[in-house]
Amino acid sequence: MGRVLLVLVFAFVAGVCRGADLPEADPPAAEAKSRLGTVEHDGRTRSYLLHVPEKAGGREPVALVVALHWEGAEARMMEELTGFSKLADRKGFIVAYPYGTGMLPDRYLTWNAGNCCGFAWENDVDDEGFIKTLVETLSAQYPIDPRRVYLAGISSGGMLAYRVACTWSQRIAAIGVVGAALNNSPCLPRAPVSVIAFHGTADRTVPYEGGRPEVSYDAYGRKDASVAGSLAVWIQRDNCPAEPWRSQNSRFARDVWGPCLGGTEIILYTLKGGGHGWPGGQPVRYLLDDPNTDLIATPLMWEFFEKHPQRDTD
Repeated sequence: MGRVLLVLVFAFVAGVCRGADLPEADPPAAEAKSRLGTVEHDGRTRSYLLHVPEKAGGREPVALVVALHWEGAEARMMEELTGFSKLADRKGFIVAYPYGTGMLPDRYLTWNAGNCCGFAWENDVDDEGFIKTLVETLSAQYPIDPRRVYLAGISSGGMLAYRVACTWSQRIAAIGVVGAALNNSPCLPRAPVSVIAFHGTADRTVPYEGGRPEVSYDAYGRKDASVAGSLAVWIQRDNCPAEPWRSQNSRFARDVWGPCLGGTEIILYTLKGGGHGWPGGQPVRYLLDDPNTDLIATPLMWEFFEKHPQRDTD
């Protein structure tokens, strides 16, 4: 009976993960246009792309997702890759896509994510502070629910999401990372944070088992933490069960640690043979591998965010 129940549960999970089987839960909403904005931080004028759906234009508190692009890319590429804006039009949350920095204002933009990357790391750009300033600025302009601030990122953008969550855990409810490692040490979050991660076992840019990447666009060498090591920080901090509940098939595995402190949860999707790309994303093909089609990360990430607002842990 137990094995039958497990098979039925996994069949449901696999069904919602495959793009062809995703239900259209809400009718199509009018598409809002994204606009450029700027904030001043640390002596720099920093840019971001902002998407505010019609559903989020009232006084009711809404969630904020900050989506962080990969090394060499920029905000509009992240918007295209993930489809977060289209999902936001349906679900009514706000999305901000910050721009990294580079030698030129619109070419090969990077993040200072701990031990990488490029211009931002070499010039010690305060990207951690920039993200905090951006969240505070948007919270003053829009009815952002302080318990529903989320970070999403791929590659070095995911590394920055980890870094901000380490130091600003009291404001970040959950993060979603794709092909990323927690490379800043020590990571000492003051509050529990929920984490959902996606990582391919054949990722050559941020290796699943950690170590030096086979593919790198920086002149210096770096070592990445493993997926297990990156998540272990949050499993311990969130006081999660030591062993996950696992479901898997020939294409991917899903490990769940929970319930954890304050209702938090850790979920890892391991894509067997998967490379360095956003699962189910648009084939941007700019310094990323073709997206894996066995999962669609964006709706899975948002569903996870919805389930994990910040809660009191006393």
